Amino acid sequence: MKATTYIINYQPYPARAEHCAIGVLVFDAFGKARGHLAANLRKLKALDPQTTVEVIRGSLEWLVNEVNRVNGAWSVFQHGLSSLRFSKDPGFFQYESELDYDKQVKWLLTVAAEPRSAKPGEIRLAKSRLFIELRKTFKDYGWLGESAQDINNHQVVTHYPVSLDEDLSAEFAMKNGLLHLIETVDFRSGVSSAKRMEARGKALVFDSAKEQSQATACTVIVAATDYGDVKSSMKMLNRYADRVAAYDSTADMQSLFADWARAMNRPMLQLPPVS
Repeated sequence: MKATTYIINYQPYPARAEHCAIGVLVFDAFGKARGHLAANLRKLKALDPQTTVEVIRGSLEWLVNEVNRVNGAWSVFQHGLSSLRFSKDPGFFQYESELDYDKQVKWLLTVAAEPRSAKPGEIRLAKSRLFIELRKTFKDYGWLGESAQDINNHQVVTHYPVSLDEDLSAEFAMKNGLLHLIETVDFRSGVSSAKRMEARGKALVFDSAKEQSQATACTVIVAATDYGDVKSSMKMLNRYADRVAAYDSTADMQSLFADWARAMNRPMLQLPPVS
């Protein structure tokens, strides 16, 4: 089943540019509108100290009731109601049950509306050169989305949440019916023991994704100075990934990008040279 989504933004002063995403309006597979607000709306007070969550929730509930009650009401409210604004272009997600619907909404709220901040004591790991190079390639192709919502428009997004409970995310993701995930492991630099742990972490992401849905295709892209030195890690990655591609193999990368181009229904361009 297919649901259509619109990000809900709060813009208290129409003459100003300040706004923030606070929730999502979903039209389910039967055309019924459902409103969902983020759990944490403290950013509302930063924009408008006079407002309350109760007022916003009441406005959204009234709008949803009117849209479901009156034919054509959405065409009137789509341009906004009071301080509520809706994204111009719709997004989409597929779901098979109410439980699946709830998971999709939770993910959408997490990436689009919930405030993000570092957890106490959280260590931010620097992105590897391989991740940066791959992201640049997606951007050069014109495949990289500007927001997490773009995954529903057959674009590539970064940091896709795989399991919110376990705080697991995939570095790259794309949807075309199947959920396609890419993780990278750059063995070219770093301590070997740390790299083995990193590879295990990537395998855990794939295992968790497959537990939630078998309609998931997992790819790991690796780069190494000497692949003989990373045999054990490669063996483990081969066990959990549907595809293992060597970044310095033109054939591997050309095949991967050609498959993703077909999945997104986009033309396949000449592969940029490997750095």
